[in-house]
Amino acid sequence: MATAMARAVKAFRGQRVVEAGPRITVIGILLLLALTACSAARKEPPLAEGQPTDPCADRAHKQEVQALVAAREQPAGSDASYTVAPGDLLVVTVYNYRPAGGDFSSDVRVDDRGYISLPMMNPMHVTGLTVAEVRGAIIAGLRQAQVLNEPLVSVFLKDYQGQEIVVLGAVARPGMYHLSRGKQTLVDVLSMAGGLGQTAGNYALIRPGSEPQSADNDGVAQAYAIHTVAVKDPPAGLDAGNIPICFDTPGGEPDPALMMLQVHGGDLLIVPDAGQAYVEGEVSKPGPFPLTRGMTLSQLISSAGGFTFPADPNRVTLIRQVGTDHVEWQIDMKPGAGQTQADIRLTKNDRVIVPATAGRKVAYGIYEFVTAVVRVAVGGNIGFF
Repeated sequence: MATAMARAVKAFRGQRVVEAGPRITVIGILLLLALTACSAARKEPPLAEGQPTDPCADRAHKQEVQALVAAREQPAGSDASYTVAPGDLLVVTVYNYRPAGGDFSSDVRVDDRGYISLPMMNPMHVTGLTVAEVRGAIIAGLRQAQVLNEPLVSVFLKDYQGQEIVVLGAVARPGMYHLSRGKQTLVDVLSMAGGLGQTAGNYALIRPGSEPQSADNDGVAQAYAIHTVAVKDPPAGLDAGNIPICFDTPGGEPDPALMMLQVHGGDLLIVPDAGQAYVEGEVSKPGPFPLTRGMTLSQLISSAGGFTFPADPNRVTLIRQVGTDHVEWQIDMKPGAGQTQADIRLTKNDRVIVPATAGRKVAYGIYEFVTAVVRVAVGGNIGFF
């Protein structure tokens, strides 16, 4: 009798467990539908017209770069307006200096104090003088020393070692670099600094010096004193006057400005870190992802493992900081002829949100819920798909 009663109780309990499963499933489905309805009723934020432009295609920035390239291609300046600085190498020739009519010619380096030394006269301070003014000072010094009554002197600037440029940011060897005589471009300077680092972004910022001059320029010297190591962002307080120069065109080709823009002493070059972008919503691995040079929206989605089943690729939202505001665009990433918009190159701190399609979200939620219930009921790991 006791055994029969125990069997009846066990069967009754089993019946309750079996009947409870459908009830739980129905309740879960109703909750999912309610949550989905609330989500669908949420008011979408306003979106900007069109789609974001590539920062490297900004017309205003390109005009700034073109103006700077044109200004530095002008022949004016060179040795005529350059002021001598410590480290510069001068070629000084004094004609008919020797009794037999021989000339004196020598390479003369400007020392750290700004002086040059010639054997026939006292040391002379030349820092801050133009080449023509140095020549006049040597002539006056020869007369004062009674070496020659009417000296014929020529001075030639052989090496601009006194001209220096500061390179900061995502390069292999940030620091201060000497510029040699001749036309040196942005590519040359980046090569001096060991090339771009692995974290370098798509562009560099150049803050031009007021004119070709030596690195005793107060602004550049102060910048180097403060930022003697690589920086991940443009240094605070140095943003004003910076001109962005992209490494690649929107088509992926090297930007001609890299090889055309001449650098001058006193310039400050900053290579910002590429930073990271953020992906939220219906992707396999949401979260922050480091950017690489030229990384696009589709490449970011791929890095995040691609879209999940409920994803709606027609309504991907890109949020970007433009000035002091955050601007949103809705991007159609659905594959198919005539439907896919041009891929968008990302910038630092871009935020991408991948929404879900309501129907697919419900179906996927039901699938996950039912799978979880079965796993709990049978204590196994079972999937239907």
